[in-house]
Amino acid sequence: MTTNIFLSRNSTAAHQSRGYSKLYAILLLSLVTLALFLAGCKKDDFEGEIAGVCPVVTSDPINGAVDVAVGKTIGLTFNTDMKGSTVNTTTVLLKLGTTAITGIVGPSADGKSFTFDPSSDLQPFETYTGRVTTGAKDTLRSPMAADYVWSFKTIPRITITSSPIAGGSTTGAGDFAQGSAVTVTAAPNAGYTFVNWTKVGAPTVPLSSDASYQFNMNGNVELVANFSQVATFTVTVTSNPLAGGTTTGSGVYASGSSATIRAIPNSGYTFTGWSGDATGSTNPLTLTVNANKNITANFASGGPIAGTGVGPTLPALGGAMNFTVLTKAGISTTGITLINGDIGVSPAAATAITGFGLIMDASGEFSRSPIVTGRIYASNYAAPTPSNMTTAVSNMETAYTTANGLVTPAPIIGTGAGNISGLNLAPGLYKWSTGVLIDPNTTVTLTGGVNDTWVFQIAQDLTVSNSAKVILQGGAQAKNIMWVVAGQATLGTNSNFSGIIMSKTLISANNGTIVTGKLLAQTAVTLIGTTIIQP
Repeated sequence: MTTNIFLSRNSTAAHQSRGYSKLYAILLLSLVTLALFLAGCKKDDFEGEIAGVCPVVTSDPINGAVDVAVGKTIGLTFNTDMKGSTVNTTTVLLKLGTTAITGIVGPSADGKSFTFDPSSDLQPFETYTGRVTTGAKDTLRSPMAADYVWSFKTIPRITITSSPIAGGSTTGAGDFAQGSAVTVTAAPNAGYTFVNWTKVGAPTVPLSSDASYQFNMNGNVELVANFSQVATFTVTVTSNPLAGGTTTGSGVYASGSSATIRAIPNSGYTFTGWSGDATGSTNPLTLTVNANKNITANFASGGPIAGTGVGPTLPALGGAMNFTVLTKAGISTTGITLINGDIGVSPAAATAITGFGLIMDASGEFSRSPIVTGRIYASNYAAPTPSNMTTAVSNMETAYTTANGLVTPAPIIGTGAGNISGLNLAPGLYKWSTGVLIDPNTTVTLTGGVNDTWVFQIAQDLTVSNSAKVILQGGAQAKNIMWVVAGQATLGTNSNFSGIIMSKTLISANNGTIVTGKLLAQTAVTLIGTTIIQP
């Protein structure tokens, strides 16, 4: 009997084998998917981030930017919050050519914003290349898909030097946008003249012979302002006799320039005229310097007449007597001013004294100025100056009130209907309910002895026109003349005035004015090229 034996797969085993194969396939597919996921970019928990999108960065300045400021701090903004430790000097790079630029990388307002602050300013008109590498990662450690690379160009610059350095000064250097119109200027110092503009490295190729040179920016420009020294001459001004007075204007001047000289007579003397390399009696005198000049200012004794004085009794000035100029609100000057004697302000502080180049004394009680022969006082200086100034101003106000209220001798009312041009006035008390005017190029003469007095009570303004004069004869002295002005007092250009002005408001003196007297104002005094001689 033949027995046949059959070998076959058990149905249960076969079923298990098929299950394992399917499990293997699913596992393999999962591994592949995981690998692909890890190789790409993933979504984190922050709102707004798109799944699968790598970090993206934008820069400030943008790629291709021009005229970027040399002091620029680079800005970087990502589209997602970044892991701050990965945004650093190894992942954020800036180069000029092959040279790396050092700097500090740090976070800005939020986790998406960062800055790169160069250690020093960038160079003008240069192209810089920036790079953010894939080493910069977001908070789930996802890198950018590729390095971000961009470039920008800085703004061009103008630099200027003077040749020689002592030759003059220049303006116009700085950083300017490409294509912009720019202007540079050169100003020669005394003793030099401007020659031309050239570029550094090309001294023989002049760009312009005009001191003001305009051009359009197309890159860095290194300019040289060339100056040439000119001949100089010396002006020497002396007094004759030496006791007669002082002078100003001596010094060294460039050939062809102007010099202004002044003669300032001392008390008891008058200026009579110039001799030597200048003539005439114009004072101050402006002349052209084309050679060395030796000039003499001639003075003569005024010949005062002794005797008993005629006229009103003048009020005492008290502490105000010590000042050539005294005000409550301020003293300002422009032009070539010279003041003989002390000046002061109160209750205004020293800041109300302008144009004098104040130089504080070591004591702190007063200051000095090259254009004031005496001392300068202000209410905010060291003690005892504040109290002294308060007293002086109070005395000034009292003297004004007293002088304005005088009734003895009987006042002469309304002389000349307010226009006193050409008059010769004897000592006395004069009173106007209007203003008082002296016309241009006219003279008012005050004739009297050394002790005679004048008081002019003016209810409105005192106007001394251009080139008008108030002169003294017979020994009359400016210290014995009081102009009491309720309005403001205006002294015109090149006027010549004598006496003490006590003004309720402003006193202004214009260019070339000479005052022999005092200016005492209850507001301010403004001066333009004025000479004031203490009587």
